[in-house]
Amino acid sequence: MPSPRRNHRAGVEDRWWKTIKNEDGSEQKVHAAGWTLDETGKDVPPSRKRWRARWVDDQGREVSRAFDRKADALAEIQRVTAEVHTGTYVTPSAGRATVEAMYQQWIGAQAHIKASTRATRENAWKVHVRDVWAGTPVADIQTSMVRTWVADMVVTGAKPATVENALGVLRMVLNLALEDRRIARNPTDGVKAPRREHKRRGYLTHNQVEQLAREVSGGAEVVRFLAYTGLRWGEMAALRVQDFDMLRRRVNVLQAVAEVKGTLVWSTAKNHERRSVPFPRYLAPELSALMAGKGREQLVFTSTEGEVLRVSTYRPRVFAKAVARLQENVVERRAKEEQDDGQPVTPEFPMVTPHDLRHTAASLAVSAGANVKAVQTMLGHKSAALTLDTYADLFPDDLEAVAEALDMAALAARTAI
Repeated sequence: MPSPRRNHRAGVEDRWWKTIKNEDGSEQKVHAAGWTLDETGKDVPPSRKRWRARWVDDQGREVSRAFDRKADALAEIQRVTAEVHTGTYVTPSAGRATVEAMYQQWIGAQAHIKASTRATRENAWKVHVRDVWAGTPVADIQTSMVRTWVADMVVTGAKPATVENALGVLRMVLNLALEDRRIARNPTDGVKAPRREHKRRGYLTHNQVEQLAREVSGGAEVVRFLAYTGLRWGEMAALRVQDFDMLRRRVNVLQAVAEVKGTLVWSTAKNHERRSVPFPRYLAPELSALMAGKGREQLVFTSTEGEVLRVSTYRPRVFAKAVARLQENVVERRAKEEQDDGQPVTPEFPMVTPHDLRHTAASLAVSAGANVKAVQTMLGHKSAALTLDTYADLFPDDLEAVAEALDMAALAARTAI
């Protein structure tokens, strides 16, 4: 049978003196235990702090803390009482749990995240968080310490994305400690990772897409499909025959496949959202050829062995080599056509990766007149704001048109008066 909870109470105790009642009912202060005599015979109080603040926490446990001054002990009682009533009280012993212990509790509850996301977070913990914070009690972490840690990572050459992932793991672990009321506030609040630098994206033109498709040694359909649908590699690799509606020229994106530590992991599409993406009419014949003789459950895009098409294999063995050949061809052609003036010739064909074909799809769609909402739907972004933030350089700002409209309205008003 569990012991009954103690009622909330608090008080300050004198650890040097205690009050006793005499037989006549009067009170008398006498030495508490711990007093000694010096060489002159004078009483010497105990070395321990005189005043002890004692209270019962919100879990019914008695807690105490010693102070040199009574005023400090009374102030502590007032603070604790206020926190208990407002629900912000944190038991001192609860904050002694280490970051390592909280991480193990936190990562064990991450069953809802994708395996690729989990692998990224585990790697950030092992490489950047564990050695610095594992043995530190969560209550001992201060915001200034976190800022110093972030600065140290930057100084040692960690990229903004790496710092962001590491700080994110520590923040989520301490959020769990906050939820469990082991700390009163998260010390990572207000600490920011360095801003990411936007890399120049390799947008391909229609001609360059076709050049790349013809240059790759197998898998031309992959290049064209990614460049005109904007699907992520994992979404494309997971497509099955039944996901295509050839009459409406639509592909239904339902799931994705990722390679995590060499193992293929199947999951829902990013953000767990299904979407229907159109593809150009001219892709229909080669897509139909890929599906010929396959059952509804079979994959459309596969390796030469009929297995899942892995970007870790396709990119270095096929894609990167094709891009390099195209760049070399441009250099050689320009070197023949132009006089050598001693300056290096810059390749006209951009350096691109398979993921850049997604950016190319956005660029080609915008140049064809697609609005931001259409591009958002095609790419599977969570919001139009994300699409604008990602591809702000592609959408025209129309500022000249706004200025012209204001000019005409102002002139009309001036003429009418």
